[in-house]
Amino acid sequence: MIKRRKSGSVASAVAARIDAARRGRPPHEPQRVTFPFPMFVRPGTKAKTALPKPTPRNLRQFSYTSIARRAINVIKDPIAMADWAIVPIDDKAPMNSELRRQIKVDTYCFDHPNRDDSFRSLLEKAIEEDLVVGAGTIEMQVSGDRERPLWMYPVDASTIKIYPAWSGDPNEARYAQSFQNGVFGSTIADIPLRNDELLYIESNPSAATPFGKSPLEISFNDIARFLATADSVGQIASNLRPSILIDIGDVGPDEVERMRAYWTNDVEGQGTTPLMGFPGNPGDPKSRGIGVHRLYPDGDSAMFLKYQEFLIRLIANGFNISPMNLALERDVNRNTSETMTDNDWKNAVLPLAKRIEAYFTREVLHRKLGHTSLKFQFLGMHRVDEQADAETFERHYKSNAKTPNEWRVSRGLPPLDPKKHPFADMLWADTQIAIAAAKGAAVVDDKAIEKAGNEDPKGNRNGGTEKGKDELGTRRPRGGGSDNGDDGSGDE
Repeated sequence: MIKRRKSGSVASAVAARIDAARRGRPPHEPQRVTFPFPMFVRPGTKAKTALPKPTPRNLRQFSYTSIARRAINVIKDPIAMADWAIVPIDDKAPMNSELRRQIKVDTYCFDHPNRDDSFRSLLEKAIEEDLVVGAGTIEMQVSGDRERPLWMYPVDASTIKIYPAWSGDPNEARYAQSFQNGVFGSTIADIPLRNDELLYIESNPSAATPFGKSPLEISFNDIARFLATADSVGQIASNLRPSILIDIGDVGPDEVERMRAYWTNDVEGQGTTPLMGFPGNPGDPKSRGIGVHRLYPDGDSAMFLKYQEFLIRLIANGFNISPMNLALERDVNRNTSETMTDNDWKNAVLPLAKRIEAYFTREVLHRKLGHTSLKFQFLGMHRVDEQADAETFERHYKSNAKTPNEWRVSRGLPPLDPKKHPFADMLWADTQIAIAAAKGAAVVDDKAIEKAGNEDPKGNRNGGTEKGKDELGTRRPRGGGSDNGDDGSGDE
């Protein structure tokens, strides 16, 4: 046992974790010296304390505002609608009956996670928790049915506590579901959950904290400011107030009231405009007379549109998407919109999809079911700009850097058969040499074309063999005869 000079609950917690890790450590696994999440183990803190995530209570309500909901759906919907498959990790390995059985069973379990959810609804709920609370959480339980061994249930991530001093023992609880913030308060005891009972898909993971940080949490202050600004603008729009004050000069109260009546009845019709009479400077006659003083901004300035646009851009940055997805399309054209769409896919959708793939593969298929030869995979997640890809290949091919078969293999396509396609393994320069040689020989060296030329329109074999060759481009001396009596002029 490693001796520590530290004393107190921190040292005992560290020693207990190391001892537990040593007892439950698989063969050849080295002993870890450092302690995970040291900021969560303080003097006086018990090693077996489950900590709740400090989440703002109104975070869930923020997710149902228009801007936040749009940002969430931009990321969630493409993943939830994507096709998926359970496939072998080694795609070159031969398929056997056991792999086929495992794929069939796992696919059915994913398609029917529980009595209420489909896989899409389960995945949507998990992604919602990931983007709102900071972790997608799914409970996993094994049944006694060999044809349906796995059941999965969505879990509210805000109710999950984490044991930061978890030793790694698979029989020890790593999580706990708490009812402290529920309707019944803390009258219900926490439900302990082992690591293999809860899938905890952490968002923006960090070595400093066991809790994830959601995009909505990152944008929390910006959304709060946007809602406050929108509420203030709504008050201005619904309770219209005059933005100017009219100064009619150095007059008495009677003149002011007569001017107000005239303005109300003959100019506005109804409403009240502030009219004040200010004395002018005796020595400055220009200071007397009617003047207008603006009290509040009006038009776009009164709505704080530029500030709202600025906040929307900050919210989009928090979700790793472009402002175009949040209805800011003023500076967008066709070229920039395509670039923004590609960037949104690469920066927001694809990373989350890959993280979900990794968790489903490692925690569900490998650890829970023991099917270590399989993996979960979304289909069609890697977008390719076909035009740009074709132009890149053209440059490589004409630079004699790649053959067609080399390009096909790099794109995951099977190579062409060199016997049927002799140019498939040739560089561009070699093909040009072969084409030039064929033109110089003036011979069509293609069995398919020769076969087509040896058939007449009715489909009879050898119906005008020599004439067919002429039509396919074989050169003959001008005026030369043929085997069927033709003189080459085409006249009978």
